[in-house]
Amino acid sequence: MTLVTAVYFIETWAVVYALLLVVYFATGFLFFNNDPASADRIQPGRVLAGAKVRRDMLQSVRSLASIAALFAVGHVLYSRFHIGWMAGPTNVWSVVLSFVVSMIAYDTWFYWLHRLLHTRPFYRAIHRWHHLSLPSVAWSNNSDTFIDNMFLQSYWLVAHLILPIAPVVLLAHKLYDHITGIIGHSGVEHGGGITYPPSPFNSVTHHDQHHRYFNCNYSPHFTVWDRLMGTLHPTHDAELRENLRRRQVGVSSS
Repeated sequence: MTLVTAVYFIETWAVVYALLLVVYFATGFLFFNNDPASADRIQPGRVLAGAKVRRDMLQSVRSLASIAALFAVGHVLYSRFHIGWMAGPTNVWSVVLSFVVSMIAYDTWFYWLHRLLHTRPFYRAIHRWHHLSLPSVAWSNNSDTFIDNMFLQSYWLVAHLILPIAPVVLLAHKLYDHITGIIGHSGVEHGGGITYPPSPFNSVTHHDQHHRYFNCNYSPHFTVWDRLMGTLHPTHDAELRENLRRRQVGVSSS
């Protein structure tokens, strides 16, 4: 690696890491709710101990550095070494289409590797750390080990090489995933009507159940793989409808 390439990698890493940190803290402050008296919480009366909240924040800051590095490696290989499938001309339709393609690809990648990490050979050594926070809060989203990120977040490296998608679209998708992931760990149903069953879009309830019941609800964006493979929790649709109703009542009365 030449000095110019090394500098380019460091600059890319620094920009992506800074963006992820800004989004993490901005979204976290907006959606953090650890109040046991809050009627909005999916698990009312249950909160995460302050020490574990601090643990999750610190680990997330570390974890985001490795995610930014994965993205930067993919970007350098694509932009400097021209490895991979180069994206075509950029216009509104190509951006929308490639964003949707990336969402579907990432949802598939994450579902199967996440499900793998919940099997006996992998769970304790790799993924258990993330499940030590119960119930989760907004700050828990990126509280993962380095090896966990090598499985689930390596998509942001590989996608540069196997999909004809402009890096800026992949970055936009990553930021979208980052925001929805933080909200998805908040413990309060913010999904709204777009997630109302049988909508394919995930809700906060979807991931909250994953932390409660463990072997279910593996996908990050959609319920499609969980429905197809029978891993959607059997009470998901009924609980989500009730949580959306309670949330709507709470918003209307406030």
